[in-house]
Amino acid sequence: MEELPVEPQDIINPTEQWRGDVADGEFGDEDRPQISIEQFFEMTGIRFMDEIAAPRRSIIHPSAHRPPRRSSVDTDIPLAEYAVAMSVDVPQLELYTHVSKDLQAWIERIKSIFQEAEEEAMKMTPELFLEFVSADEDGQAELLHQLKLIKINNIGQARSEWYDWKLQWVEQLYQKADQGFKDLEADATVLEGIVRQAQEVVPALREEYEEVMRELEQELADVAELEDCDQGYLNELKATIGEQNAELEVFRGDLDEGRAKLDRLREKLDETEAQKQEAVAAIQAAERLIHIQKNSTRAEVFRLQDELEALQNLHMWRATKVHPDMFEFIYASSYCVSIPCIKFRPVVEEIEVKRVEKAKTKYKDAFPVLSELMLRTAKHLISTSTEDLNVREIVERLGDYWSSCSQLLSQLKLVAIKYPVSIEVVPEEKGASGFSATATLLFPSVRAKALISFILDMKTFSSWPLSIHGTWCNVKVAYGPIEGELLRSAVIGRLKQATPGDSHACLLDACMEAMDHYA
Repeated sequence: MEELPVEPQDIINPTEQWRGDVADGEFGDEDRPQISIEQFFEMTGIRFMDEIAAPRRSIIHPSAHRPPRRSSVDTDIPLAEYAVAMSVDVPQLELYTHVSKDLQAWIERIKSIFQEAEEEAMKMTPELFLEFVSADEDGQAELLHQLKLIKINNIGQARSEWYDWKLQWVEQLYQKADQGFKDLEADATVLEGIVRQAQEVVPALREEYEEVMRELEQELADVAELEDCDQGYLNELKATIGEQNAELEVFRGDLDEGRAKLDRLREKLDETEAQKQEAVAAIQAAERLIHIQKNSTRAEVFRLQDELEALQNLHMWRATKVHPDMFEFIYASSYCVSIPCIKFRPVVEEIEVKRVEKAKTKYKDAFPVLSELMLRTAKHLISTSTEDLNVREIVERLGDYWSSCSQLLSQLKLVAIKYPVSIEVVPEEKGASGFSATATLLFPSVRAKALISFILDMKTFSSWPLSIHGTWCNVKVAYGPIEGELLRSAVIGRLKQATPGDSHACLLDACMEAMDHYA
């Protein structure tokens, strides 16, 4: 039986196997005999990986699965050889490649381990060497016997692992061979089907070929007969055929024109049918509405009530009282508008606008002074109107006014989030009042403080944001080395850039533009 390679971890390392702590041994450093590892190997007769040979053996003999190799001249290689090569030879080559790489790595590692062991042995003689030298002949024989037993055991374990690995490898090869055989069987089945189809098609093709050949012979005979006949009569027949073809083309043109007319008539018929269906659907819908109005008045009332609630939620107006002498509306659950009337005609001088009691405590008012001003201005706008307003016009004007006030309040709230804001009412002519919103800006980089005031008269804030360009601005420097005119120019420049459609947070942006000059 040939020797097999042994795993590196199964080889005895005498230095690691027999080394011990020899702090106070029977030999001193000067009395220690200096014996190298090579001398000890010569004495004990131990051989390691360098002397263990394991020639490669092929488990599957090549002649058992494939025919002898063909010459290079013969290029007609059968499919079986390709199958055997892909199922047996390629896995073997891959395995041998991996094994050779692993063996080379093991050899390099064993060489480094051997070099380290030799260096350590040169520094300090292992206890095994000392024990072997100090022992008598019987002790040395016993040590040699023990070492040989360990060697035999390791070689046996290595052979056992090698056989297990070889068995696993052979099983894998069998699996690949079985898979390759199954693939070949599948290919053979497919080829059988193809051959069967070919055998079924070939007779028909042969019959078709024979028929074509007979037709060719007949046509050749006709051509020969034509060549032998009278050419004048043949020319007359050709002229007659040309005339008939011209008449046939005329008939085909008439047929195409008739088909086009038929298509147009069909399209008109389809349009008429569609109009008829639409008319029938409209008649059915009208009949259903008439039926509902005659027989389902309660359902119609509920539908109209739902539509009314949807419109009230959309326009934020809710009618609470409708009488010939009084109309009362609530806007956004916040403002109550009472309109006295005389036969449904409003008395503008007696209109009252007040806040709803529940709305006063529901949310905290960020700017109470401004809210009171806006409430007074709403009354002033209606009472001082020179036009003859009806109820609808009053509601529309107040709705537009409060929508403008809501947008302006949202602008001021955004400014108040970043900068302190104070509101001051500015009285104007004819009883109208405006206000100024002052934001306090601190400039930490230059240790300065500025007060930026946005001044809005009644006309400006009652039509915000359409009147955004009518906003005045005033800048006051509290302290620090900053220029008020520069800050005012930055604020006004940002307000000029704003438009009614793009005015969100324009006041906050104006303050931040001023801050950027001294960032």
